[in-house]
Amino acid sequence: MLETLDWLVIGGYLLFALGVGLAARERAGQSRESYFLADRSLPWWWAGTSIAATTFAADTPLAITGIVAARGLSGNWLWLSWLLVHAGVVMIFARRWWRAGVVTDAEFIALRYTGRASGYLRSFRAGLYGLIYNVIILGWVLRAMGKIVQPLVRWDEWAPWLVAAVGTVVPAQSALGGPSEAVTVILLVLLVAVYSALGGIRGVIRTDLLQFVLGLVGSIWLAVLAWSHAGGKRGVLSGLRDAYGNDALSFTQLFPTMQSEWVSAIGMGAFGLGAYLLVQSYANVPADGGGYLQQRLNTARSEDDAQKAAGLFFVLQYGVRIWPWLMVALAALVILPVGSEQAVLGEPLGTLVAGDREMAYPALMIHLLPPGVFGLLVVSLLAAFMSTIDTHFNWGASYVVSDVALRMKPELSSTAQVVIARTAVVVFAIGAVLVAFQIERIEQAWRWVAALGAALGVPTMLRWLWWRMTAEAELAGAVAGLVAAAIMWQADWGSYELQLIVIAASSTVVMLIAIALVPAPTAESTATFVRAVSPLGVWPATGDRSSEAARGELLRAAAATVGIAATAVLALWLGTRVLLG
Repeated sequence: MLETLDWLVIGGYLLFALGVGLAARERAGQSRESYFLADRSLPWWWAGTSIAATTFAADTPLAITGIVAARGLSGNWLWLSWLLVHAGVVMIFARRWWRAGVVTDAEFIALRYTGRASGYLRSFRAGLYGLIYNVIILGWVLRAMGKIVQPLVRWDEWAPWLVAAVGTVVPAQSALGGPSEAVTVILLVLLVAVYSALGGIRGVIRTDLLQFVLGLVGSIWLAVLAWSHAGGKRGVLSGLRDAYGNDALSFTQLFPTMQSEWVSAIGMGAFGLGAYLLVQSYANVPADGGGYLQQRLNTARSEDDAQKAAGLFFVLQYGVRIWPWLMVALAALVILPVGSEQAVLGEPLGTLVAGDREMAYPALMIHLLPPGVFGLLVVSLLAAFMSTIDTHFNWGASYVVSDVALRMKPELSSTAQVVIARTAVVVFAIGAVLVAFQIERIEQAWRWVAALGAALGVPTMLRWLWWRMTAEAELAGAVAGLVAAAIMWQADWGSYELQLIVIAASSTVVMLIAIALVPAPTAESTATFVRAVSPLGVWPATGDRSSEAARGELLRAAAATVGIAATAVLALWLGTRVLLG
């Protein structure tokens, strides 16, 4: 458990985070662009590292530990498939997002489309991403932090009056744990809300830089200790065989096979698996790199820097930090064999892990680490947690200001916009806590978000590549996909993977029908967008650039995207071979 030295390490880090927000508050309050885009003045490596810090949440190592226990390494294609879209961001979208210069991806719609339907679509996207998508992600990150602090905090001993007060609204077995765990999470959320509201995106990114380093160092430290404790490569492989017999091989296979239980549940053999992985590649992240990725890219100094930032994130995401997570997940299967958690850890920690394998990650921290080092590892998870929620607070507030407040009252002063933004951060903090109570497992929330992404993915990509795409078609496709998801969830029909394929297919079919029925946009209606962004694909000629040149550049960029993705997959395979032999 936490000793005095651990608390000193944790306290020092929390004071640093608050200090950064206070230091950045004056520059953040100058304007909307300053608050949300840091005046587009940040170095590329700040932006790229910040994206990596945001995607490295406290939930990530826990969820991966649970996935490997349930599905082996191959189960991680639930999120490894995102590498195709992230490669596309590097080669196709990063520069064009910077050229667009928008604060939110919903604001981008006003640049891309014209007419009344454009306004409806903008409101729809702002509500879906800014509110629903955002608070679900915030909720699952808070859920993960509740799991982490559950074995560590003792508010019932330190401040029983506070636990009693919180217990009047938080049940004993909520998704955040009991009232004691909820107190810790709520206090952390309040701290993050304060520094992110004060410092804006500049303060958020500055804290992200240290938070990423802490998170990476902590995960590597635990991975080395866990791997060594399990006996290294030979110990892990022999331990898996001893504990799981013939099933041991399924834990160490990086690529899914037709015999995998979750693959067979899709049906359609290799075609079904390929269709699922293609849809999953854009289902949990905006297919064009929108959302908080787009916001970070637009904080860079130039379009070259935006592309460099996207490239740095890609390398960090798939070439660096994945290995500590996988090492801990595999070592946990040996150190804490499934079914023997209580015998190794005792009560009550063993019972927690037996009921939820995601808890094996914090359990290994408690089981293996000495004081001081344990505090550093807790700080690393706090850093991962805070780097994600501060981003989502700021990102959610950007929709409130740009796509709600300014559309209702365009003459709002810069001061009023910043006040609204800071108020919105507090509102999102409250909403995140409320949503967290509805999430039982982190992987469950991942799947909710994937359903939203599957409905919007194809329309989102086509608006960048084809002049014939309209706001009506994009809106129709998105709604059709969400309706299909609601029907399947209500009927409890099919596996998650099959549901995702059907959602994407429904969205695409209805979108194509709408394209055929809605009058085509004119060259004049797309001219402003083409001149500003220089999109790839099929577009009417604008005098300085032909449609044929755009198509040729698209083919080159697409080939480079596939090449980067294929190289990443090969590197993952080679890395797994080195790790396991």
